[in-house]
Amino acid sequence: MASWAWITLLIVSLSACSMNDTPAHEPHTVATTTSWTSEYQQGQFNQQRFEQALPSDLQTLITEALSNNPALQQQGFALDQQLYQVKIQDSQSWPNVEAFLTGQRSGSDSSTATQLSAGLDISWEIDWLGKLDALQQAAVLDAKVSFEQWQQAQIRLAANTAQQWYNVIEAQQQQQLIEERYNNLKANLQIIEESYQSGLNSALDVYLARADLSASQAQLNSRNNQLTQAQRELELLLGRYPGGDIKVAGQLNVPLDAIPAGLPSELLIRRHDIKAAQYRLAAADLRVYAAYRDRFPSLTLTASGGAQSSQLNQLLNGESLVWSLFAGVTAPIFDAARRENQQLQQYAVAQGLNSAYLEQVLASFGEVEESLTLEPSLYQNAQLLATAAEDSKQAESLAFENYLAGLNEYVTVLESQRRAFDAQSSAITALNLQLQNRIELYLALGGHLEQAQTTREAFASEPLFKLE
Repeated sequence: MASWAWITLLIVSLSACSMNDTPAHEPHTVATTTSWTSEYQQGQFNQQRFEQALPSDLQTLITEALSNNPALQQQGFALDQQLYQVKIQDSQSWPNVEAFLTGQRSGSDSSTATQLSAGLDISWEIDWLGKLDALQQAAVLDAKVSFEQWQQAQIRLAANTAQQWYNVIEAQQQQQLIEERYNNLKANLQIIEESYQSGLNSALDVYLARADLSASQAQLNSRNNQLTQAQRELELLLGRYPGGDIKVAGQLNVPLDAIPAGLPSELLIRRHDIKAAQYRLAAADLRVYAAYRDRFPSLTLTASGGAQSSQLNQLLNGESLVWSLFAGVTAPIFDAARRENQQLQQYAVAQGLNSAYLEQVLASFGEVEESLTLEPSLYQNAQLLATAAEDSKQAESLAFENYLAGLNEYVTVLESQRRAFDAQSSAITALNLQLQNRIELYLALGGHLEQAQTTREAFASEPLFKLE
C-alpha cells in the first residue's frame, strides 16, 4: 500500500515537472545615441549646479513645500505601506507558530468528564522551488518602485514650486506694467482734456483717450485677478491656505548659463521615473516565475506538541505530553487551468510593463530634446523682445511729444503706446518662459535635490530591502 502511495507521488511530481518552463518575454531594445540631436552645452551634467543658483527665498519655499505639501505626504505614506508589505511578505517564508489552550466538559446521567489541552501548533511551507523567495524579491522591488516614485515626486514638487514662484513674479510685473500704463493714460487724458478746453485739439482725441483709459482699467482688473490666482497656486504647493496673499520678492533672472546635458545613456541611471519602470518590470518577471512555480507540488511540515489532562495542575506533567509530526506534499491535478491562466496573466502583465518601460524611456528622451530645442530660441526671443521694448518706449515718448507740438495725430500716440505696452509685456513673458524651460530641462535631465527628505531613505536602507 505504501509503495502505491510513493508511485502516485512520483507520477504527480513528474507531471508537474513536465510543464513548459517559464515563458520569457523579449525585452525591448532602447536605442540611444552618443549625443543629443538638438544643440546643447557640451560637458558633464552637474546635478547640484542649478539648485545652488536659485535665490535663497525660493530655496526656503522649496523646503517648506517638501515638508508640508499634502500630495507629497501621501506619496511618502504609500512608500511606508510598501516597506511594511516587504516585511509582511518576508513573514510568509517563516514557520507559523500558534499556541492553544482548550477545555471541554461532557457528561451523562451517571458521570461527568473534563478534558484540558494546551500546546503549540507549528506549520511551515518549505520553499524548495523558490516561489516564496521570488514573491519576496518582487515585494522588495515594489518598495523600490515606490521609493523612486517618492524621490521623483519630491523633485517634481520642487520644480513646480520654482516655476510657480516665477509665475507669481511675472504676474506681479505684468500687474505693475499695466498699472503704470493706466497712470500714464490717466495723466495724458488730463492734458488732452485741458488742451481741448483751450481749443488746441478735437473732441475725437478726448474720446480716444477716455476709451484707452477704460480699456486699461479692465486690463488692470484682469491682471490683479491673475496675480491672485498665481499666488493661490503657489500657496497650495506650499501646503498653506490659498488666501492669495503670499508676498514674493524677486526678479526674472535666468540663474545660469546653458546646462550641460551630458550623454543620453546617462538618463537611464539618473531619472527616478525610469528606474521605477525598471523595478516594476523586474517585479513582474519575478511574479511570472512565482506563478509558474505555483503549478509544482508544495511541501508542508506540520508539528504539534502539548499536553492533555483532566486536571489543570497535571497539565504540564511529563506523563501527559503528546506530540505529532507530519510532512505533506500536495500537487495540483485539476483546477480547470486556473494556475496556468494565472501564469499567463502575469506574463501579459510583464509584457505590458515592458512596453511601458520603453514608452517611459522614449518620453524622457523626448522631454530633453524638446527642452534643448527650445533653449536657444527662447534665449534669442528674450534678447530681441528686450530690445523691442526699449525702442518702443522711446517711440512712445517721442510720439506724445510730437502730438503736443502738433506734428502728428493722437492715433499715432495710441499706436505707439500700444506697441510699447505689448513689447514690454512680451519681454516679461519671454524671460519667464526661458526660466520655465530651464527648470523643465533640469528636471528632464534627472536632476536631484540636496533638500530632499532622507528619513524614508534611511528606512529603505535596511538589509531586508536590499536585493542580492
